[in-house]
Amino acid sequence: MKSNDIQKVVKIKYENSDGPTKIYRDLAGAVSLPTIKLWIKMINPTGSITLSSPPGCPRTVRTKAAIMKVKSRLNKKKRVSTRKLANDINISRTSIRRILREDLGFMVWLGACADSLTTLVILENGTMDAEVYINEVLPIALECGDKMLGDDCTYQQDGARPHTHNLTQEWCATHFPDFIPETRWPPNSPDLCPLDYSL
Repeated sequence: MKSNDIQKVVKIKYENSDGPTKIYRDLAGAVSLPTIKLWIKMINPTGSITLSSPPGCPRTVRTKAAIMKVKSRLNKKKRVSTRKLANDINISRTSIRRILREDLGFMVWLGACADSLTTLVILENGTMDAEVYINEVLPIALECGDKMLGDDCTYQQDGARPHTHNLTQEWCATHFPDFIPETRWPPNSPDLCPLDYSL
């Protein structure tokens, strides 16, 4: 149910003499009790729920139009740098990164070794769990590791949840020639992971 629909339901129920707690229970927690009480305070003097605009400056760059431009550009050409995309759309690289990460939910994975980088993996749903990590990322890491280093490599990852999941640990033990398991990885070890990339 959309926010406007919920507001209409709250208004109708309040006009039918339902109290805020009853409205909250009837809506099964779709809206918090303090929000319902706030809306009722608005209904009393004006007869309607009028919400103010969100605080802060209005969006000038990350508008729906800009988000749609980025999305359509990515649909046409999957591999494009944020710098080129920013130049084409005429907005800053920072705004492009925010659109990709926050609005479109893209996540990027990249592996590195002394000689080169792995193939870039772009995840469109934006969330990384163990299943996605095993199915989408680890096969690419294994393939690129074999090409770059052969059997003479040790796979290293940090303590992120998808990396430490028991299925991930099993997959790594089965497929990689050597890897550092969760139990041997020291906590709070920034010196062991000096490279930290972000989109």
